[in-house]
Amino acid sequence: MVVNRVRSDAAAEGFTQVYAAHHAEALRLAYLLCGDPHRAEDAVAEAFVKVYRQMQRGAVEHPRAYLRRAVVNEINSRFRRLAVERREAAKRSGDARGLRAADEQLADTDEMFVALRHLPPRQRSVVVLRFYEDLPEKDIADVMGISIGTVKSTLHRGLARLRELVGEEVA
Repeated sequence: MVVNRVRSDAAAEGFTQVYAAHHAEALRLAYLLCGDPHRAEDAVAEAFVKVYRQMQRGAVEHPRAYLRRAVVNEINSRFRRLAVERREAAKRSGDARGLRAADEQLADTDEMFVALRHLPPRQRSVVVLRFYEDLPEKDIADVMGISIGTVKSTLHRGLARLRELVGEEVA
């Protein structure tokens, strides 16, 4: 009992330091990935829960990298759930008549941010990790659990799509 309590106290202290050091960075990453401050906060909270559990087991050697991957996975998981919810809602509600036009939506939001949100989740993740988190391709591959070649091709397609979206908005 005493050994478990000591390990638990050490994990809690280490977690507190990890939280203080990386919370703002994780929140920024989540916000860039999903575009919604509330969803970003929820995703970061879930990621920290996962980090804490693993730290109690002593299974986290690099908390920053583990946290980054947990945030990316949590955001992607939420996008998958949201896609299913939207698909089901579309089945129930019919077509998209009455929605605001794309140009009205773009007038309310920063051009690049809107373009990022139109990318598929994997492309968005790769672009954000590469250009906003300034990670090299190898680290992106590690964070997302994909090969470096997949990172390169996904980044290429994502940037091409961003150019199309921004070009369309300017014209």
